[in-house]
Amino acid sequence: MKELQRNDVYRWMEKGPIPEILPQLEEFGNQIKNGGLTTSQIRQVFSKMKAIEAKGFEGQRAAFLMIKPLMAYAAARHQKAKGLQSLKTKASWGIDAVFAGGEAEEAGRFKNFCKFFEAILAYHRAAGGK
Repeated sequence: MKELQRNDVYRWMEKGPIPEILPQLEEFGNQIKNGGLTTSQIRQVFSKMKAIEAKGFEGQRAAFLMIKPLMAYAAARHQKAKGLQSLKTKASWGIDAVFAGGEAEEAGRFKNFCKFFEAILAYHRAAGGK
């Protein structure tokens, strides 16, 4: 199976959930579970993302962008957790994709990022992530 690539992440952010990418996300969820990513690590990012979603993206652009350094810090603290490193990479691609292109489309791309991250979390849990 083809590994999840940057262009796949960008397409998801632009168009929303893409059925042919779901198997790649499922495999990625399994990889990050096997790489030692814990549910509490992924939930830290997920809870920040959901708080931004609840407040509205337009007023929370900076808070969303700050997820990148938060993940970089967490990945540096837990260097043995290769799953966290992988999640940081894919999430960073997604955050970059949200801000790529026009500002008018950012809110829609942010919603697509939320769906993307929710899918990763769900597949991580389905793979037995703890």
